[in-house]
Amino acid sequence: MNDVIGLLAGGVAVVLLAALAIWGWTSRRATARRIEAAATRIEGPEVELSSGGGLEGAIGRLERAVDATGVRSVESRAAVDRMAQALESIDCGVVLCDEAGNVVYRNTLAQAYAGARHAEALAEQATEDVLRAALDGDRQSRTVDLYGPPRRNLKVAAFPLTDGRRAIGAVAVIEDVSERRRLEAVRRDFVANVSHELKTPVGALGLLAETLADEDDPGVTRRLAERMQLEAARVARIIDDLLDLSRLEAEEAPVREPVAMHLIVAQAVEQVMPAAEHREIAIRVGNIPKRLTVVGDRRQLVSSVYNLLENAVKYSSDGDEVEVGCRASGNFTELSVRDRGIGIPSRDHERIFERFYRVDRARGRDTGGTGLGLSIVRHVLTNHGGDITVQSREGEGSVFTMRLPTGPGLVAVPEAG
Repeated sequence: MNDVIGLLAGGVAVVLLAALAIWGWTSRRATARRIEAAATRIEGPEVELSSGGGLEGAIGRLERAVDATGVRSVESRAAVDRMAQALESIDCGVVLCDEAGNVVYRNTLAQAYAGARHAEALAEQATEDVLRAALDGDRQSRTVDLYGPPRRNLKVAAFPLTDGRRAIGAVAVIEDVSERRRLEAVRRDFVANVSHELKTPVGALGLLAETLADEDDPGVTRRLAERMQLEAARVARIIDDLLDLSRLEAEEAPVREPVAMHLIVAQAVEQVMPAAEHREIAIRVGNIPKRLTVVGDRRQLVSSVYNLLENAVKYSSDGDEVEVGCRASGNFTELSVRDRGIGIPSRDHERIFERFYRVDRARGRDTGGTGLGLSIVRHVLTNHGGDITVQSREGEGSVFTMRLPTGPGLVAVPEAG
């Protein structure tokens, strides 16, 4: 009996062990399949499911997939960081939104318009409008004028983003086009002013030539010819000044060499003396230390002083005086030109340095001016790291003061008081 019981017990044990073995093998196989499926989801559907290797092989594949995913994650984060830095470095605001229209990114410039209450709110509203249009596949752009201060012009443009099948978002770019518009306005004004300035003498030449063709009196013929010479010279002066101005704008880095100020002033006075003597205007030059220098292009510097002197002579009355002074002030050299002419209204103090701008247009044409002299002066000083100021009242004359960094040869000592 005991033997029978023992045999039965042994049989049950074998069956249980066999059952456990079958269950374990089945469980490991199912686990391996689940791991393989997880690895496939990580690696992507293009990677085929492995059919061998068992549980250990599946675990190994999963580990490799996780490692590869970690590498890709690090590379993706680096790419995102690079893209964010690139978007921060451009001079435009950038706004990204997802397919639902939710903003997911703004660079710093665009952040300034988010939640704005004043003029910037117009830019934010325009950004939202063009983004909505871009999500519908429509590329749009708008121009927004912000009246400031300061006054600005913004161009807001949006573009749809797709994955090749559907929209996945949109991007808006906010660009400040204020300087571009200002330059376009300057260009238009310049072309109009040049055309107007040249039209007057050219028209006069045409009329004089027509009159000369029918004139038999030698005296009248001589006077008409002299008048034609004056008008031709006026056209030549306009062209020369335009060429000088063009060269100055192109020469952002002029020749740098020490130049003595007394030599610059002497050469400029010599050039303007014929016009001054013609109107009996005396040019008084104060004492200029011979060791006082500035660093720059001598030709440009002489041109700037000459144009200041010519301007003073043109707007002075016959028999007046023009005074020239020069001194060291701190680390700068100041040269002043004083006249006792018609003066300049305060409203025009800034505009007189614009091309072709004249306070008294009729007087400017009578004196043969081109309206470019003070513009040339400002460009020369800008190229040399200097500036120019004016003090003037109507009927009391003007004082123009140009400042340039002092060069070697004299240690400029700040004045007391």
